[in-house]
Amino acid sequence: MSLPDASTPPTPAATAPAKRRPWLVALPAGLLILLCVGWSVAWYYAAGRASSEIDAWIAREAQEGRNWKCASREIGGFPFRFELICTEPTVSFTGAGQWTARLGRAHAVAQVWNPNHIIAEFQSPSTLTEAASGRELTANWKLLQVSGVGNDGKLERVSIAADDYSLTEGGTRLFAASRAELHVRHRAGEAAGTLDVALGVNGATGMGLNAAAAPASTGGAAQAAPAAAVDAELEATVTGVPPFRSMPPEERLALWQQAGGRVNLMQARITGGGGALNASGDLGLDALRRPDGKLDVTVAKAQALFTAMAAARLLPDFAANLAPAMMMAGLPTTVDGANAAAFPFSFRDGRVALGVLPLGKIGPLY
Repeated sequence: MSLPDASTPPTPAATAPAKRRPWLVALPAGLLILLCVGWSVAWYYAAGRASSEIDAWIAREAQEGRNWKCASREIGGFPFRFELICTEPTVSFTGAGQWTARLGRAHAVAQVWNPNHIIAEFQSPSTLTEAASGRELTANWKLLQVSGVGNDGKLERVSIAADDYSLTEGGTRLFAASRAELHVRHRAGEAAGTLDVALGVNGATGMGLNAAAAPASTGGAAQAAPAAAVDAELEATVTGVPPFRSMPPEERLALWQQAGGRVNLMQARITGGGGALNASGDLGLDALRRPDGKLDVTVAKAQALFTAMAAARLLPDFAANLAPAMMMAGLPTTVDGANAAAFPFSFRDGRVALGVLPLGKIGPLY
């Protein structure tokens, strides 16, 4: 019997076949299915809650004098967002005038992970009708978007942007703009009723203060706009703003005055034809409902600005002829390196003055 050669490796023993573990394949698939089912259940539950919240919001709005309705309402957007489609939405305002606004369609969207931020688009046209007088205004636009952020049922900030916007009445265009934006937010850390406001308008035209009225247009503001147009922007902080419930303007002003409301105008600017008007100041109402505060106005190239505003139908023609006399009445200054005139207006105890020069008396606003 011979011994095996030490250099020859031993023959390995036969090994048993590896056991298969099917659960390693089935477990991820099962978890994925459970996740999908759970997400679906959560989404539909949240959609139901959203529908209930909409009903509650409509009820709260009705208490504030705004009654919202939809011809039909649908919630969708599964799986990653919530969508609300409201056909033929209407909102009617209680109180004097009995105004009712009607639109073609509203489409609002919120992402599942950020339901407090809602973006909505509204379909043109919109009509605003006053039941008492039968007066009707019609608004048209190419695109109208509204973005709102809220918390605990309260709106914290809202932005409105419109492209090719026009407002008409009885076949006459009252206002038009190629672009208009409005941004309003509650100032954090301040008392309720303190709002930051920013407004911007590009390519603005007016209602036809000249001999030839501006015709209405169904093709949007851009087609109806005359050759001259004006841009404007405004930034302000308003304090003492009353609740946003339906009420006459006189009542709103009275509540604002009683709350000690003020308008801190950081910047207001109108440009056109190479000219510019800038304004800033702080204004409110005194106990007798008269303007109280100051307003600083500077005008550069008044002739060019007023001519552009007249061509855009925002001023009557004769206003452009007043530009040279107005510039002589102001204090010499410069704006962006150009010669300008400054007008420091003050309002106190029912009197208005330009610098130290009294201009006259001014009565209550309401």
